[in-house]
Amino acid sequence: MLAAYCRRFKGRSGVRLVSTTMGNVDYDPETHVIRSNLSVQVPELTVSEYVWQYAHKWEHLPALTCAIREKVYTYGEAKGASTAFGVNLANELDLKDGDAVALLLPNMPEFALAFLGSTSAGLVVSTANPIYTAAELGHQFGDARVHVVVTTPELAATSRAALPDGAVVVTGDAPPPQGCLSFERLASKSTRGARVPPRPSLDSMAALPYSSGTTGKPKGVVLSHRNLVTQLCQLHHPEVFNNANREGHPQAKSLAILPLFHIYGLNAVMNLALSRGHNVVTLPRFEPGTFVRTMKKYKPNTVCVAPPLLSFLLQSPDLTREDLSELRFAVNGAAPAATSVAKGLTEKINNPVNFILKEGFGMTEVSCCAAMTPTTQKNGVKYGSCGMNVPLSEIKVVDDAGNALPLGQTGELLFRAPNVMLGYLNNEKATKETLLDGGWLRTGDMAYIDSDGYIFIVDRLKELIKVKGYQVSPTELEETLRQIPEVLDVAVVGIPDEKSGELPKAFVVRKSEQLSKESVVQFLEGKVAPYKYLKGGVQFVNAIPRSTAGKILRKDLKSL
Repeated sequence: MLAAYCRRFKGRSGVRLVSTTMGNVDYDPETHVIRSNLSVQVPELTVSEYVWQYAHKWEHLPALTCAIREKVYTYGEAKGASTAFGVNLANELDLKDGDAVALLLPNMPEFALAFLGSTSAGLVVSTANPIYTAAELGHQFGDARVHVVVTTPELAATSRAALPDGAVVVTGDAPPPQGCLSFERLASKSTRGARVPPRPSLDSMAALPYSSGTTGKPKGVVLSHRNLVTQLCQLHHPEVFNNANREGHPQAKSLAILPLFHIYGLNAVMNLALSRGHNVVTLPRFEPGTFVRTMKKYKPNTVCVAPPLLSFLLQSPDLTREDLSELRFAVNGAAPAATSVAKGLTEKINNPVNFILKEGFGMTEVSCCAAMTPTTQKNGVKYGSCGMNVPLSEIKVVDDAGNALPLGQTGELLFRAPNVMLGYLNNEKATKETLLDGGWLRTGDMAYIDSDGYIFIVDRLKELIKVKGYQVSPTELEETLRQIPEVLDVAVVGIPDEKSGELPKAFVVRKSEQLSKESVVQFLEGKVAPYKYLKGGVQFVNAIPRSTAGKILRKDLKSL
């Protein structure tokens, strides 16, 4: 229900209703804009300055812990190593302000050191999925004009194939492959006498993650230092992400199981936790046995997950209430959690005073998070909602003509805040289609806002398929499958899957009955990352349903 009081001001026409307060947000009934009324201050700091600003307080506490190798960096060691890496990398390769560095790494402490070190030296970091093929990486590296790749020994050959004219830096205890630079040497080498890179502008590009779209290949999302720091300040508000170290309590621990190359893991897990003095425990991938052992050993206080992992926390008989006894926050993103899972996990942990399950909504284009379940839930838990918009932000829902809609009506969700990207790299058309006049970002998601200011995502306008939190572009797969000579037409959709969230399924119009389902599935192998494989199956059809404009009617396919 609407809150008890309204703010008013006196205009030319006298006193008129301006906004209705609904907890952490205010609603303007004339413009139908909802503004957060939570206040945060954003300092004039680069992302590395922000993350390390209090590192001296925790100098001897663990900052980064590898759950596999059990390698630990204290805050003093981590800050020193990251700074040295950035300075030495820029000097040895003669990199200039704005040059791009690619990180092709699994979750490991060195990911954080490379990211924060590179950005502190004025370099742009483009994060990449370590299971991508050389062809997929080649598109990203070429578009971003990458100069150097930081990777592991196992991925050195792939990195060279994707960036034949660039440098490769390899992390690991063993000597690097021939022709590669050693990450450990760069991170430990003295910077005395070295050229100190100039401090980057706060509005310059810091990160360049790539976001999948429905128009083909992934696009580079330009995020500035100010974008990333603004988001961290928004998340730091106790109503958004109340996981700060508590006075008199042991150091908090955050588990980094979500991919750090993704904006969710990068900013909402890694950067946020380090800026709060947490011990960030990294896991390179989800494997049930290793995950369970890590949960039991470290007993993290915060875990950011996607729905499949949330279900595992509930359903695994190997994770008991005692194992989860120190878990204070579980944050679910990528897709809404099933109500039964959300209720079940809360009941399993059975700690209503100290534990809260939060739902979030975001995208790469907003530096991660646009909305989050508020810590104070005055009207009870709203299952299926992704919460309220974050501090310093505004939202509205619009119809097809761009007209703002009142509460309760479904339309496209628009978002405006200083954490919104600068645009898409080398893609003015896509930028103009996504960033509207007035600074509004089209999220591409259909939603409605209830009378308490809570956002409910109804459908994905952009039609991305989300497999275990990964984004899969149906258009990208369709373009690849059209290379099969026997394929006349094809469309790919996501079908629901309990474990993965969604799985790609192809509907194929074939020229000849000699084309088998198995051969269609096998055609993608080695051409795209494994999570993009057609694990949802292949179905032969007589025709692909399309609109009069020629667009694929994916909803019709899902009902077949």
